[in-house]
Amino acid sequence: MKKLWAICILLLLLAGCAGRDEAPVAEVVPTEAPVTAAPTEVPTALPEQQLTIDVVVTETAVPTPVPTPEPTPTLAPTDTPEPTPTPGPLEGFVIGLDPGHQRIYDPSQEPVAPGSRETKQKVAGGCRGVKSGVYEYEVNLNVGLLLRDMLEEAGATVVMTHDTLDVNISNIERAQMFNEANVDLGIRLHCNNGGSEKKYSGAFMIVPTENRTRFYEENVRAAATILAAYCEETGLTTRYKDGITYRSDQTGFNWCERPIINIEMGHLSNPAEDALLSDPAFQVKMARGLFNGIVRFFRPDLGSAVNE
Repeated sequence: MKKLWAICILLLLLAGCAGRDEAPVAEVVPTEAPVTAAPTEVPTALPEQQLTIDVVVTETAVPTPVPTPEPTPTLAPTDTPEPTPTPGPLEGFVIGLDPGHQRIYDPSQEPVAPGSRETKQKVAGGCRGVKSGVYEYEVNLNVGLLLRDMLEEAGATVVMTHDTLDVNISNIERAQMFNEANVDLGIRLHCNNGGSEKKYSGAFMIVPTENRTRFYEENVRAAATILAAYCEETGLTTRYKDGITYRSDQTGFNWCERPIINIEMGHLSNPAEDALLSDPAFQVKMARGLFNGIVRFFRPDLGSAVNE
């Protein structure tokens, strides 16, 4: 027991000595170390099959497109259909017109008929107004052009041997033009010269003699019909009893293989008729009279009421 107490006292003494020998410890104020930001951890990519991203798609309502209205077409004014023109009274007919003579005189010869030894001048000079001095070929062409226009307006096809004076076309060539065109009727336009006998007057028709044509009866009928209408329109009389005479020596007849007639529209050798035949206003009457006669010949069903 006494030993135990002795050990305790010894330990206490030793402890007291140790406390006095230690130097005082200075109070150390800890200095705050700078704070270093921890590195941001980059997440390690997951394997592809493990990467799942939930994307929430918010559907925005798309407005239904409103179609742009097509512009209303402006309707073109409806054209009133043109009425079907009524065919002219001479529709389908072919008329040949041969204004006699020309400015170019050609005295060279040609056969009067196919195979004939008899010859005549290719183109004679024609006559001239006793008072007016107008040339026959001028009157013939003026009337021919006026008549052509009237015939075409009525629907006819017109074949003219020439429409100007400065040509040189023989009588055979004129007849052949009618043959090639297959005319339904050829009309030769002339004025007459009674020579020194100024008393001769009036219009008349010449037709080929019966032995010179296969259209004899048709020619006579055409001549009579057209001459009557011509005199009715112009007021001229006829020179002969029935106004028709017959010739076998006209080259323009004998080479023509189609119906054909020749009108002598008046006498330039007669002073009174010369004044009429050279007058442009009267030439319109001459053409109108011929036209009326042609319509009556081809369209007798129309009577005398056509274009008068």
